[in-house]
Amino acid sequence: MSSGTLLDLAWDYESEAAGLLVWQRDRRALLESARLFRRMVCNREAVDPGRIAITWTMLIDIPQRWCHQHGYRAVAGHGGYVIQRGDEAMIIAGPGDTLRWDGQRITVEREP
Repeated sequence: MSSGTLLDLAWDYESEAAGLLVWQRDRRALLESARLFRRMVCNREAVDPGRIAITWTMLIDIPQRWCHQHGYRAVAGHGGYVIQRGDEAMIIAGPGDTLRWDGQRITVEREP
């Protein structure tokens, strides 16, 4: 399955859960399945230790965990992340940006 397909499936489940004729128990099951599909897509995007592209559909904790694996702290805020290690300068990144790890530090490639 491509990531687009899983995201489409998540959207379908969320849309169905928003329907008026869905039982509460069924609504919870649909939303839980949608969350699982989104997490699967995000985990797949975070597999590469050398890069991660931040997207609007990405769960907040995925880039935070990726940065933590490289010794950085990432804090999610309005529209993106503040990333820092020790007393180094802060890095600001958001959806559309790609974080790269060169073996020593994280850098940001901005969306064109």
